[in-house]
Amino acid sequence: MNVRIEYIQMPVSESMNTRVQRKLDKLSEKFDSIVKAEVTFKQENDPTGQGKSCAIEVSDPGVRLYVRAYSDNFEKSLNESMRDLKRKLRKRKTALQRHRGATS
Repeated sequence: MNVRIEYIQMPVSESMNTRVQRKLDKLSEKFDSIVKAEVTFKQENDPTGQGKSCAIEVSDPGVRLYVRAYSDNFEKSLNESMRDLKRKLRKRKTALQRHRGATS
């Protein structure tokens, strides 16, 4: 799996790179069809304090899945995005298994 991590309006963080890579490695073990992942961290001006976002786009054969979460820190945003992405991947995997079972 190819992984690209981008930081917008914030400095690059090696610890965050390591954390993202570790989480995506775990995810790719469970969902081995993932080809590419793009992770974007962005600092936005938000008066409510929820201006730290994490967006993840995953390429799976035939589809791209996109999730984004906002929080008051990047770790929370990453965790929320990963949770949402796992949910979408599970839903897709279940739908594919049902489809394959219906065609047999």
